[in-house]
Amino acid sequence: MSNISINISGQIYSDAVHVYIDISEVCAQLEIPYVVVGASARDIVLHFGHGAKIQRATRDIDFGIQVPNWNAFQSLKQELLLRGFKESRQQHKLVSASGVPIDIVPFGQLEDDNANISWPPDGDWVMNVLGFQEACENAEIIRVQDTPPVDIPVATPEGMTILKLIAWTDRSSDIRSKDAKDLLYLFTTYHNIPKVKEQVFDDEKMMDAYEWDIELASAHQLGKDARNITEKQTRSAIETLLNGKHEKLSIDQLILEMDERHDTNYDHHAKLLNSFAEGFLGHDQQ
Repeated sequence: MSNISINISGQIYSDAVHVYIDISEVCAQLEIPYVVVGASARDIVLHFGHGAKIQRATRDIDFGIQVPNWNAFQSLKQELLLRGFKESRQQHKLVSASGVPIDIVPFGQLEDDNANISWPPDGDWVMNVLGFQEACENAEIIRVQDTPPVDIPVATPEGMTILKLIAWTDRSSDIRSKDAKDLLYLFTTYHNIPKVKEQVFDDEKMMDAYEWDIELASAHQLGKDARNITEKQTRSAIETLLNGKHEKLSIDQLILEMDERHDTNYDHHAKLLNSFAEGFLGHDQQ
C-alpha cells in the first residue's frame, strides 16, 4: 500500500498487529477489499494518530469486507480458521489465536436494494450495511508496524460518522447508545486533526457564526466532509434522520443518548449535532 497518512508503529499492542497482518494477507490472497471500522478505527486515527483522549478501551477489532457473494465470505473465514482463529455462535465473529475478538461484516454485491444482507442459511437475520462502501472507498492508509511494514486501510472520521449514524438508526434501543456516544466523540475531536483545524480557522465566516467555538465549527466541517463522500442512498438515509423525518427515531432521542448526564449537557450536545446537521445538509453560515 502507498500514500500512508499516519504512522502509529509501536503504539498498539502486538496481538492486534498480528490480527491486522492475518486479515491483510488473507484479503490480499483472495483479492477482497477491506476496511477497519468501529472503535479500533476510532482509536487508531483520533487517539493514536492525533492525540485525542481515548474514549473507552476495547480489544475488539471490526472489519468491513467487500465480497461478491457468500462463498467468498466463507472462503475468507476458512483461511482465517487455518491461521488459528476460532469460530463463535455468530457467523461474523471470530477470535484470534491470541484471544482478540474480531467482527468481519460483509458488504458489496450480496446486499439487496436496501443495502441489507440476509445471513445464511435461512436469511432470517438481516443487517444493514449502508455506508460501508463509502467507508472502504475513502479509507486512509495507516502504518501499524515499521519492520516489516504493515499498512492497513482504516475508516476516516467522516466514514466512521456515516457508519455510526446508520448503525444508530438500525440497532435496538438497548445497544445503540454506544453509537450515539461515538458520534459525540467524533464531533468533539475532529479538530484534533491538524488539517481540519487549519481549514476551520481559515474560514473566518464560519468561525464567526459559531463565535469561534472550535468544536461547533469543526462539527459543521465534519458534516460537510461526511456529505462529500456519501452516495445517494446513504445521503438520503442520513438526511431523513437529520431533517426529523425518520419514521421511528427523533433527533431529540439521539441527543439524549449521547450522554447519560443529559440533564446538564443536553444543550451543548444539541448545538454540536445541529452544527453537524447544518454542515451535512448544506446550510451555509451567515
